[in-house]
Amino acid sequence: MAGLVSSRDFLGALSRRIFPCTQYIRHHSTPYYTPEPDICHEMLGHIPMLANRDFSNLTQKFGEAAVGASDAEIDQLGRLYWYTVEFGVVRQSGELRAYGAGLLSSFGELENALSGKAEIRKFDPEVVRQIVYPITTYQPFLFEVSSIAEAFDRMSAFVEKMRAER
Repeated sequence: MAGLVSSRDFLGALSRRIFPCTQYIRHHSTPYYTPEPDICHEMLGHIPMLANRDFSNLTQKFGEAAVGASDAEIDQLGRLYWYTVEFGVVRQSGELRAYGAGLLSSFGELENALSGKAEIRKFDPEVVRQIVYPITTYQPFLFEVSSIAEAFDRMSAFVEKMRAER
């Protein structure tokens, strides 16, 4: 595919506070879901998140962890990014809320996640880093935290541990 950015290149750009994004827009026949990120995803999901200092710092931390990472570590970071920045959910006052860009930019994914169709599991980076995610269907399961600060703290600690073990 022309223009496809590898996980290593994408994460490497994040380490420099550069966010690669697309100019593609989903076809009108499939407005609820697209397996490829499109400009709706970037504008509705990532741009508002990147305006938040904590989120942009977390995004950079993902990138920093990728610098010098093995291929297996890149895969793990990609999975963690997917289940937090892209498809993270938080339970606030007993209600499930979306914070991931993939959820916020896809009506279909959001409905799937919040309607009870997706299985919701507790977020544990050690578990999540091993779970391969589907990109051509709605997510069958998601990982919840009790606050976005918890997601930041757990991911920051995991990234620091990963970097220290090298």
